[in-house]
Amino acid sequence: MDDIEEKVRNFARLRIARIFKVPPESLTSDSRFGEQLKASFVSDFKTNEYEQVDRDIKDVADRKILKEFSSSALEIRTVGDYCAHMVRCYRTKPEQVSKLLGIGS
Repeated sequence: MDDIEEKVRNFARLRIARIFKVPPESLTSDSRFGEQLKASFVSDFKTNEYEQVDRDIKDVADRKILKEFSSSALEIRTVGDYCAHMVRCYRTKPEQVSKLLGIGS
């Protein structure tokens, strides 16, 4: 893994930690959404953690990846999946991924 991939993975893990309000060191690649990472109360006025993660995932995805999601060929269930998705998207949309994750700010 090269340096930028490692950096994207680290920033993606930090993003998940901020969204779920947990210490980054408590997250592993195997931490699962819905099990170790649970969303708070759902409100009509405020998005919950799952909705925010879902928006992140779709905001940086290109058409090919969005098609994979819509056909259920791609699912993100763990922190590792989220990080891998961000690395993959960084290859085609580095500016958007950097902005979302706060890389370089």
